[in-house]
Amino acid sequence: MKQSALMKENLNSLVIPRGLIDLLIENSLSRERLSTMTIDDLTLLLSMDAEAAKLILNALTKSSDYMIHDMRELR
Repeated sequence: MKQSALMKENLNSLVIPRGLIDLLIENSLSRERLSTMTIDDLTLLLSMDAEAAKLILNALTKSSDYMIHDMRELR
């Protein structure tokens, strides 16, 4: 399976609106890359508001098949 297909499959398991998943895929953002980003990073990169960025990062953190061990503050 191609890497982009794997990334898409991986992001599709996030519990967020389809439009946000599409936006992440369009910008080639993987779970791994998202796990290193802050809310501010995501808002600047994707030109979105902080609430949408929080939604994405919270969904990533809460995802049952992916654990993140970091000290990112989700305000």
